Amino acid sequence: MIKLAVISTDEASEERLLNCLHGEKDLIVHGFVILQNVAHDVEKGLAFMNKTVGSPPDIIIVDEKILHEAAALSLPPMLEYTKKCTFTRAIIIGDRFNEENVIAMMKEGARGFLLREHVDADLIKCIRVVARGEIWMSTHLIGRVFDELLRRECETKHLLKSPTSDQLAKMKAISRREMEVMALISESMTNEEIAQKLFLSAKTVKTHIRNIFEKTGIRNRVEAVLLYIRYNQEVGS
Repeated sequence: MIKLAVISTDEASEERLLNCLHGEKDLIVHGFVILQNVAHDVEKGLAFMNKTVGSPPDIIIVDEKILHEAAALSLPPMLEYTKKCTFTRAIIIGDRFNEENVIAMMKEGARGFLLREHVDADLIKCIRVVARGEIWMSTHLIGRVFDELLRRECETKHLLKSPTSDQLAKMKAISRREMEVMALISESMTNEEIAQKLFLSAKTVKTHIRNIFEKTGIRNRVEAVLLYIRYNQEVGS
């Protein structure tokens, strides 16, 4: 079963969403609320949020207009809600999406971005995709979001660098187990896959990766791959 919560701007929008969900036996509407004016309906909104914190839904469906009004009114309560409902994923319904806003919303748990005009055709598919832990957005929007992320990366100058001689020297401090983890990272394995391969917990794998980063001065998994490959080239030469 997939538990849902719905926050709508008016009765017509709510009815439209509920009609789309009708007949889907594995989709249960855990709660819903209408916030026509966030500033005037603050108490109603906070009461709904507190209720969902007590019994978090798997997915919350929210109109983008409500998010903007709530954030403009007071951002801290929204951030506090997302911290308490860490396993709840959000689907945002809007008329259009700006890549910068999408990135900001993704940081707070949004995983689905559904255009209002596509609600009838795509809502159920979007819910199922997001429930699997994946992201739903249009192909065009994906391109814009990635372009924005790359632009930010270039602006902050966090560009990938080839391994330095100092980092290669620091590889001597890497333990046998950490070296095994680096080898599997170089095969593009996730933490969960590495844990399964090495019969470890995912938490232990995260600890190994953090130790590798600290010992060598690398900043991300891509640099870990480059360093591992370069180190093996040096050893094998």
